[in-house]
Amino acid sequence: MSVKPFKFGRRIFLLITSFLLMAPYRALSRFLARRPLVYLTWRQDPTSTMVVNWMDNDSRSPDYVMYRQLDLPRGSSWTLARGFKHNFADDKKRIIHHVELRGLNSDTEYIFTIGSKGTARGGSYLKFRTLPKSIPSDFRFVTGGDMMHDRKKVDAMNQRAAELNPWFALLGGDLAYANADKKNVSNWEDWLESWMLNCVRKSDGGLIPMVVAIGNHEVAGGTGKTPKDAKYFYSLFPMPDKRSFYALDIGNYLSLILLDSDLTERIDGEQAIWLEKSLSKRFGKMPFVFACYHKPAYGTAKPPSGTKDSSKDPLAQKIIKHWCPLFDRYNVTAVFENDHHTYKRTHPLRGNRIDRDRGIVYLGDGCWGVDTRDVPKPGEVWYLAKAESKRHLICVTIRNGKSDYVAYEADGKVIDRHS
Repeated sequence: MSVKPFKFGRRIFLLITSFLLMAPYRALSRFLARRPLVYLTWRQDPTSTMVVNWMDNDSRSPDYVMYRQLDLPRGSSWTLARGFKHNFADDKKRIIHHVELRGLNSDTEYIFTIGSKGTARGGSYLKFRTLPKSIPSDFRFVTGGDMMHDRKKVDAMNQRAAELNPWFALLGGDLAYANADKKNVSNWEDWLESWMLNCVRKSDGGLIPMVVAIGNHEVAGGTGKTPKDAKYFYSLFPMPDKRSFYALDIGNYLSLILLDSDLTERIDGEQAIWLEKSLSKRFGKMPFVFACYHKPAYGTAKPPSGTKDSSKDPLAQKIIKHWCPLFDRYNVTAVFENDHHTYKRTHPLRGNRIDRDRGIVYLGDGCWGVDTRDVPKPGEVWYLAKAESKRHLICVTIRNGKSDYVAYEADGKVIDRHS
């Protein structure tokens, strides 16, 4: 007996509805949205520029962004900015677009829509806020690394970041755990989708820009490689000077120093020379200078065989020899390390010793959304003031000329606090 068209249509509707209800979050969101994956970065001054990036699968889509200040009267004209696109490294199914917006006003909200099907459909738009030229009374950013073993875990921590309303996120590598392997390219989609859907400031609905360092899981083969071994990472992020170590200055109050801990650039040689010049240039001029990289000098969970002291590792020794004396000499504010899948805070260190008066604190060890590792017991490792096997992000708040560090779990519980 034939099925009437109405009943057939109703059955199809019920089947689709059932599929959506049972589908994983990733499939559901893509089915409903079919939108490009948008993320924000900087190549230069965050008080007057923004780079709008997106991934889609449409090689014919135009490369432009329409934007304007949010507070302008209704009907105000939009500005068009053009950019460029390229294949996502050697992946022909995915296209990466980059459009840099320049000449923006500081500490100002903007709305924008991209020239690609999906986001612009129906007049929908996204938001961001430029950074202030002078430090406000309560300036905040979040930092962490080693982000995505599990989509639910990274979603939860991204949502925690959004609850804290940071100006930006400083990410210390091992972002999508794709290992520069073409078989894992979809990991990048998952990671970008989680960021776009969850890392939206609760205070104003703006996307949270990211400042990124490279990790070993962005590289084919881990450490000691070259940029060509991290083609997906370099394809996603339009770096200043087109390399993995760079500085980003924010107004006249804060500098971020991003380093490559022997992944695609060597610790010594050119990078160490650049680091000294960069720190010297900012010494006495920038009140707050933070360094961030992936492999730690003072780690928690990967000691060499026969010792619990991770600083004895040969790569850690290189950092201690070539970078840490420069951090000491130019009085960096704090150093953020990653890679070990734990939380750590060191005692204040200077000259590879504890110095409670003039030392620098090393924080992090990278456990945003990954499985945790065991840590030494209290007192077992000389440089550790605090170590926990817990997923976390660190919220850095600058207030009254001082920096405050609070490590949060995804549910908002505080692991550690340091001022």
